[in-house]
Amino acid sequence: MRALVCREFGDYHTAVEVEEVAVPALPPKGVRVAVEYAAVSFAMSLWIAGKYQRLPPLPFTPGTEVTGTVLEVAPGVTACKPGDKVLALLDWGAYAEQVCATEYTVYKLPQGIDLGGALHLGISYGTAYGGLAWRAKLRAGETLLVLGASGAVGLAAVELGKAMGARVIGAAGGPAKCAQAKAHGAEIAIDYKSEDLREAVRAATGGRGVDCIFDPVGGDYFDTALRALATEGRIVVIGFASGRIPQVPANLLLVKNISVLGFNFGTYVGWSPGDGREHYEPMVRAAYEKIFGWYSQGRLSPVLAETFPLERYVDAQDAVMSRRALGKVALKLR
Repeated sequence: MRALVCREFGDYHTAVEVEEVAVPALPPKGVRVAVEYAAVSFAMSLWIAGKYQRLPPLPFTPGTEVTGTVLEVAPGVTACKPGDKVLALLDWGAYAEQVCATEYTVYKLPQGIDLGGALHLGISYGTAYGGLAWRAKLRAGETLLVLGASGAVGLAAVELGKAMGARVIGAAGGPAKCAQAKAHGAEIAIDYKSEDLREAVRAATGGRGVDCIFDPVGGDYFDTALRALATEGRIVVIGFASGRIPQVPANLLLVKNISVLGFNFGTYVGWSPGDGREHYEPMVRAAYEKIFGWYSQGRLSPVLAETFPLERYVDAQDAVMSRRALGKVALKLR
């Protein structure tokens, strides 16, 4: 089968090539999937550079998220059967024509669902749901500010925040990105390239500030947004797409009784230290059932922004790194 292979850690422009490789062996509790779409994300540049929290053994095939059709299951697997359309989360190996995943992170999709849109429901919506529901405990009637509100995970947070009953303010860079955030449920959109984020939040909330912030951006925007929290507000740290990891002023936490909460979705699907995917499987599976249900009801509109063939992986990653994509970027394998 064809797969994208990284033989040495380095810059993704030069460190990967498409090769013919052996089809992976089906492990115990495994599910073999014919890949239709595989997601491209900022994190993949870190995996290939050898700068992610985990280092895969070289050589390896990048990619952690696919949608496709089940070809084969190991004895005892009950999560799905051959012919089912599924979302599958992997340790790595997604940029290939076939993948094998553990049944603990394979989720059967609703009948008739578009596999391209369903790809966006995976890590992006899983991350947004977990950050808002599990960590921030977002409540109906609260005001939520989403930074990076036109990106894959930001759009997911906008839509899920609205589905949970929050009033959503989206913040993004530029008119097109703000329009995207409003089209997906943000009541107000703030262009933080041309507006003062803190002052715009104050104006939108009558000076009170927001109850919750979802932040996949970090850097200067975290610094500003932290000061836009209401008393007893929470900010959920998702990532650092801006490139700078911010430092938290502890005195501000004390004075305003606010909380900074980290959220790493990898903990729940076996990518990070913790109890692992088997321990958290019921919790994650219940979350996806809720997400799939909202999708089936028309309350979520996942966006597949751009697709590229496997041979154009570098172009796909460039689209992500430039932050020009409005939604999810993917490789299309079939």
